[in-house]
Amino acid sequence: MYLLYPEDPGNLNRVKNEPAHIFFKTYGENMPRGDWNHPGTKQGIYMIGPNAEYLEGKFAAAADPKDILARMKRALQKWETLKTQKGYANQQVPPIKSQFPPGYEGELIFRINSRDLPRGPGDQSGRRITAAEQRQSQGWPDFTKWAWNESWFAETTASTFLPKSSTSESISQVVIRRFARENLIDNVRGQVPEWTDQQVQSVNLTMRRLGVINGKIQIEYRGAATISAGNRSLNLTAYGEGEYDPKAAKFTQIEIVWTGMRSGAAQFNQRERDHGPAPIGFTMSLTKQ
Repeated sequence: MYLLYPEDPGNLNRVKNEPAHIFFKTYGENMPRGDWNHPGTKQGIYMIGPNAEYLEGKFAAAADPKDILARMKRALQKWETLKTQKGYANQQVPPIKSQFPPGYEGELIFRINSRDLPRGPGDQSGRRITAAEQRQSQGWPDFTKWAWNESWFAETTASTFLPKSSTSESISQVVIRRFARENLIDNVRGQVPEWTDQQVQSVNLTMRRLGVINGKIQIEYRGAATISAGNRSLNLTAYGEGEYDPKAAKFTQIEIVWTGMRSGAAQFNQRERDHGPAPIGFTMSLTKQ
């Protein structure tokens, strides 16, 4: 929802003329007072007509399944009336290519996934919703079984991740420190601020050529990161592999995994009762070149 309706003035001004923002804003302005959270975040459950008509919806509504079911039934009733009044006819939703979030541009774009890792055999502490929490609320669906989150990272020049030989060489500190600040954050269960450059005590990522298989250059990546601020910290090591096609002059794959220990809590990342130390992992997957 942040992409449709940012909270901060800078990004809100950036999207003010975009059709998706105008569509969602028009819908929201037609919601009953109290169901539309403004100013503020916009997460919620929304039922919208094809021209931004209000059918039903509510800010931060997922905790009460009975209320949502009632709203869905009301929305369907309103839809039957609306489509008759406006002559709407059901059509297949057209497929579109996957799009990256705005602001990520470059020759390489990575999807970053973060998640808690089990702390031992049979351990369930990596679950987003614990068994006790599940009993308290039946509103949590199965996909939340394991805690995870997603972010993105873009690099302007593909050659940044292409080693020249089998001798280990370091990836640019400018690039890898930016990656660490923006993406190596404990956002598994909620929001957390990016690190400052001073809080990144050390981070490195090296690369070297392993050989050639079927005409494609095989690459190994290794790294480590130590980051801390007050009670929050991350200590990680990294291993990854890549494949580069010199004929096509492009990467066919880059997969790097960062694993280690995290500790501490931020205001909104749901770690109040779980300061750790505890294991955490990040995957860095090339999604576009």
